[in-house]
Amino acid sequence: MTRQGLVDSAPQSASGVPINTLDSWRVSLVADETANDSDKDIYDCPASTEAQILWLWIELTTTATVGDRQIVVEIQDSAGDVIGQFRAGVVQAASLTRYYQFAASMADLQAFRDTDWLMTPLPPGLILQASDQVRVYDNNAVDAAADDMVCQMQIATRSV
Repeated sequence: MTRQGLVDSAPQSASGVPINTLDSWRVSLVADETANDSDKDIYDCPASTEAQILWLWIELTTTATVGDRQIVVEIQDSAGDVIGQFRAGVVQAASLTRYYQFAASMADLQAFRDTDWLMTPLPPGLILQASDQVRVYDNNAVDAAADDMVCQMQIATRSV
């Protein structure tokens, strides 16, 4: 069978009869908007689940405490070992509000666009397995208990 010139690659039984398969993903938004916190564990992948990170939106408002902040999105396995890290290519100084977008296929900006927005790529097809965790934090921990970080993450999940 063809669709628009492409061969249908549905699995088939030994007799050549197509086998019905269903790959059901559900899209949801995960958010952590707690004030006075720039180190957040924003997602723990549940048992019997796979999750794909579609994008992250991070708003960071820094205090007057001097120091450069660097936003990091980190993936950890069930033992808390780091298995992936994605760092913003620009730091943020004191007394500023900046907006960060992490997603697949984005350019890796080396400066803030319109003075306050930065995009950073994630690898396409970033799939988390059960017990993997997503952490977002200021790599330099300048004022972790006072800077305000808002995190929104859209994910697609499926049961396995």
